[in-house]
Amino acid sequence: MIKFNYKKLSNNIREGVQMTFLQLNYVCEISDCGSINKAAQNLFVSQSNLSNSISELEKELGIKIFSRCNRGITLTTDGREFLAGIRPIIEQQRRIEKFYSEKNHSGTSRVDISTQRYPFCAKAFVRLMSEIKSNSFELSFQEVTMDKVIDNISSGKSECGVIFLSDTTEKFMNRFLLSENIEFNEIKRIRPRVFFSSTHPLAARESVYIKELQDYPYLVFAKKNLQSPNFSEEAVLYKDLDFDKMIYVSDRASCYNIMANSFAFSVGSGILPQGYYDERITSVPIADEIESMRLGWIKPEGRRLKKEAERFIEILNEIMTDIV
Repeated sequence: MIKFNYKKLSNNIREGVQMTFLQLNYVCEISDCGSINKAAQNLFVSQSNLSNSISELEKELGIKIFSRCNRGITLTTDGREFLAGIRPIIEQQRRIEKFYSEKNHSGTSRVDISTQRYPFCAKAFVRLMSEIKSNSFELSFQEVTMDKVIDNISSGKSECGVIFLSDTTEKFMNRFLLSENIEFNEIKRIRPRVFFSSTHPLAARESVYIKELQDYPYLVFAKKNLQSPNFSEEAVLYKDLDFDKMIYVSDRASCYNIMANSFAFSVGSGILPQGYYDERITSVPIADEIESMRLGWIKPEGRRLKKEAERFIEILNEIMTDIV
C-alpha cells in the first residue's frame, strides 16, 4: 500500500511550493489518460501548456511525477505517492463545486421518474410538466421494464417509480422490495383487460375468456426464458394457458403498431387516456376469474420525495380516481 508522505508535502509548502487545484487536476487527468496528448484534449488546453505546468509543479516539489516510455507516460514512485495524497483533495474540491453549483441553480426543477409502460403515467408526467412555473427544469421520464424501474430506484437514479403487483407475485415482490429498502404504495386495484385492434374478431364482445384468445398471437414485453414471471410486464396470463403464438416486444409503440395491424393481443390495465394511446386499439374485460393488478408507486424507504415527484404521484392518483 502506498502511504502519502504528508510531512514531505508540508515541508515543501513551507518552502514556498504554490500548488494550484488546476495543477492537481492536471496530474489526475494525465494519470487517468496515460497520455499528455489525450489529457490535453480532455482538458481543452494545449499540450505544451500542460507539459509546462507539470514541469513547474515537479520543479517546485523537487520530485519527478511522470516518466515517459514507449507505451506513453507512467507515474514514478514519487508520482504514485503524490497522486494517492491529492486524490482525496480533488474529490473534496469537486464535491464542494457540485454543492455550490446545485445551490446556485436551486430555482431549477429536477426530477427523474421511471415507470412500466403505462400511457396514464405519460399523461401524469405531461400534466406535471405543464404545472412547473420555474424558468428552467430538468425532467426525466423513463418507460422501462419492472426490474429496471426497481433498479433505478435502488441505485438512486430515479426519484420514484410505478409498477404493479399481482396476487401471485405479491409475496415474492414484497420480500424483494424490502431487501432493496424500497416501499410500495398501492394506488388502485384493477382487473386486467385484453388489448387488441378495434377490427379484431373479438373486439365487439362485452368480455372474452382466456381460452378464446389461444388462437391469436400474444404480445408481451419480455424475452422468452430470460425474465422471471415475478417481474412480468403483464398480468401473468401465459402461466394460465400455453400460447403457441408469442410475440416479444420492447416498447409500447411497437406493441400498438403490431396490434393495430394484426389480430395480435396484449393484456394490461385497460387504462387508455384520450390522446395517449393508438385510437385503433380497444380493450375488453376478461371474463375469467383472474388476478387483479395492484398498481402502485415505489421509492426508497424513509426518503422524502421532491415536491415535483410528490406532485406527479398526486396527479397519478387523480387520474386513477377518475377510473370507474
